[in-house]
Amino acid sequence: MINSKVIHHTLIAGALALAFTACATDTGTRSQASDACPSDLKGNECDYYKDGYKAGADDGKMGMSMVYERHEGYDSRFEPYFARGYEAGWKANR
Repeated sequence: MINSKVIHHTLIAGALALAFTACATDTGTRSQASDACPSDLKGNECDYYKDGYKAGADDGKMGMSMVYERHEGYDSRFEPYFARGYEAGWKANR
């Protein structure tokens, strides 16, 4: 018969180890620049910058070329802010 307490403790230990590893990895690779907008951007401009930064960072990590136009779904009025964030994120992750 399998001891349910042993299984329970093993599962908890494994889950904690996995969670700790994920936190340590995220903290080690995440750039402070991705969390903050340039001081001249506010509101929607900042939101689009952050979205662009994330898309650029993801593309940079995957070794893709720096072409923000491949991403859709942003409002064309905010394209300059998305493009600016994309370039910053891509360059920070190459």
